[in-house]
Amino acid sequence: MELPKQMNAWNLKKKITFFLTLVMMVTSVVIMVLSTVSAAYYMTRQAKDLAKVQLSTIESSYNDTLKQYQDLAIAMVIHSNVQKYCKNRYETGGGYEMEYAIVYNYLDNMLNVRSNLNFAVVLREGKQGYAYKGNTSVTDARFDMMYQKDYKESLPAKEGSSVRFSFGNNYFRDGRYTLTLYHPVYSTETIHEKLGMLVLNLGDSLVEQLHEESLQQMKSELFLMDCKGEIVSISNQKRIGEQVSYAQKIRDGSGSFREDGVLINYQKVGSWNYYLINEIPILELYKDSLKAMILLLAVSLGMTVFAITSLRKMINSFYEPVNRVVTAMDGVSEGKLDQRIDMRSMDADSRKLAEGFNSMMDEIDNLMEQVKLEQHQIEQISFSALYAQIKPHFLYNTLECIHWQAVADGNQEISVMVKAMAQYYRVCLSRGKELIPLSQELDHIHSYLVIQNMRYDNIIDLEEHIPEAFYNIKIPKMTLQPLVENAIYHGIRIKEGGRGKITLTICRKGEDVYLSLADSGSGMAQKEIDEMNRSLSQYDETFGYGVRNVNKRIELMFGKSYGLHYLKNEQGGVTVEICLPYDIDTDDKGVM
Repeated sequence: MELPKQMNAWNLKKKITFFLTLVMMVTSVVIMVLSTVSAAYYMTRQAKDLAKVQLSTIESSYNDTLKQYQDLAIAMVIHSNVQKYCKNRYETGGGYEMEYAIVYNYLDNMLNVRSNLNFAVVLREGKQGYAYKGNTSVTDARFDMMYQKDYKESLPAKEGSSVRFSFGNNYFRDGRYTLTLYHPVYSTETIHEKLGMLVLNLGDSLVEQLHEESLQQMKSELFLMDCKGEIVSISNQKRIGEQVSYAQKIRDGSGSFREDGVLINYQKVGSWNYYLINEIPILELYKDSLKAMILLLAVSLGMTVFAITSLRKMINSFYEPVNRVVTAMDGVSEGKLDQRIDMRSMDADSRKLAEGFNSMMDEIDNLMEQVKLEQHQIEQISFSALYAQIKPHFLYNTLECIHWQAVADGNQEISVMVKAMAQYYRVCLSRGKELIPLSQELDHIHSYLVIQNMRYDNIIDLEEHIPEAFYNIKIPKMTLQPLVENAIYHGIRIKEGGRGKITLTICRKGEDVYLSLADSGSGMAQKEIDEMNRSLSQYDETFGYGVRNVNKRIELMFGKSYGLHYLKNEQGGVTVEICLPYDIDTDDKGVM
């Protein structure tokens, strides 16, 4: 995770404190959210289960009641007195009055049996007049006025049923709500022959039942709704006839869902086209647990504050040793290299960190001393190189040779020596460059050997095995001359007979080249060669511009993996191998 830019400037202590505090706060919030969600989930589930049980109980009662009403209607429409009355073709006379009186008495008996039956009416199909019997007059019941309207507003009792129910206050002047059942009268003798209609108006005892069964402890509301979404029976009669907004969400036999902060539970009444609905406000579900949630929140906040305070103290204690290191490092960045960390009262891990810092500073002191020493060595080597370019004793010896040769032999050989001497110093100077092509270094050796052979009566032979492909590789100037000089004075001249040969060869190994200079001199013991190799990197100001200085210059230029190495050879003399990098990017790599 990428940190904001302003946080990158924070120290470790501040970052640890911030992130641990953030983690603890997020953890507390997550715990609170999970607790709240869990409580809400289980309370909602409990409310659903309770409502389901209640609705199932009421649904069974409603289903039985509606079945009783339907069974009552069926028993009445198939009764012989009702059948005879509906089949009578006459509206007056012809036995009509007798049939009317019989069915009237039958309806009167039914009103006496059913205490909640307000009125019962038998209408004949296609004929005027009807048999009416009720607790009030037909005028008070407003039957003639409201029958057609109420029938149109009624609903089929079941899907595809010709029996219809109506819950409303169309009948009666006092505006009371009643249940009206419309049941067609079919002939018991002829199939599908409709003879009339039975109308039963009953007092809605279901309303009182809903009122008694309401979940008062949750302030819920329980009501009966038809399949169109209209409330037909409820304790709060002001809502009768109200259209609910979520009717399209009610499917199947039972279920629950949330709508506008209200938990809706529903149960279909048997196979009838009616639903029992239970509405519970969500806030009412959580009201009882709100105090517990507030208490839990307060406890969580208190624990979080306590944990963060304790955490900050622990971080301060843990970070104190690290702060010592940081303070010491700040001092070092200001140039105070004498900074050291006090390791007292530190734990084991912090002590290791402090010991590492102190050891590092000691090593830095040593390295700075070594750099100063090497810088001094470089200055001395550069001075020695400059001095070697104009060696007074060598110049004097050469001039002496020129003098005696001129006396003995004449101008030709003097010319040769003078030319060789000029070539020698031309390579020595090399226009101030420290790296020159191998070909120029070989020319330098040639000039040097011309002078030495003229001086010592041709005692040295030079044999070269260097392909032209290596002529352009770079080599520090004045590398071969000290080695050749060392071979002459310490090998060939002290050998019995005083004559010898120097052989130059070269080969490439990977990215390095090995230039070998072998002499046929008196040689050295292996112990002496080992000592020579061991002491090559040890600089000695009094040693002069010799073998050690050549090796030191190569090390300073290219690194300690390069330089000189001595070993015996098959001629009995000594071979020195010069290891150099094969490819040099720059034309001039001077000693700094």
